[in-house]
Amino acid sequence: MKYLLILALGLLTVACTSETKEDIKDLNDILPDSERDYDQKDSVLVDDADTLGIYQARFAELGELDSINVCEEDLFPDRFGPERIEKFRLNLAGEEVVFVKWRFQDSARVTNALFNWLDCFGENCKSIRVSEERNLLKNAFHIFANDTVLVYVESKKRIDAKSWDKYFEENGYELDWDVLMEQAPRGRVQWFTYLDEEKIPVKNELL
Repeated sequence: MKYLLILALGLLTVACTSETKEDIKDLNDILPDSERDYDQKDSVLVDDADTLGIYQARFAELGELDSINVCEEDLFPDRFGPERIEKFRLNLAGEEVVFVKWRFQDSARVTNALFNWLDCFGENCKSIRVSEERNLLKNAFHIFANDTVLVYVESKKRIDAKSWDKYFEENGYELDWDVLMEQAPRGRVQWFTYLDEEKIPVKNELL
């Protein structure tokens, strides 16, 4: 499945460098409507001490979790038919970190959601090509993608990649992401993938 995604990345690179930019394809036009109401907002979690304790254990690898709230912001991948969405604002030792995870049926839907998002990313609708190093946001962010899951992490401060690696390992995810994007605050996006469980930079010649 990884090689199919790499092939898709290669095709996307060619498409993105074309002089004529194609319209963004919205899966809402071709997929059956989901029965879930994604506009419905979940309740605030910080008032429930027992619930907070559960999440403190879940996110223990990231540091001390002071509070957790549902993130109510609508993000681009929401519209691409995910089977499940988790959106949280984590207060980790006084630092707010946005954590969003989308679970999709297959890698084709992950790829479609991710690269349509990267064609119009953030409030300023910036676009980026595969392996291109440019700034997309003022804040730091990481994006993780595999065959069925797309994860977004955002913070005003630099994101500790090693802590997130530990978190994913403890929660059943091997360090085998097909696409990993990392941007420091006001920095430029760095692209990575994993081959034989080794994190390597993505360059055009790899696609």
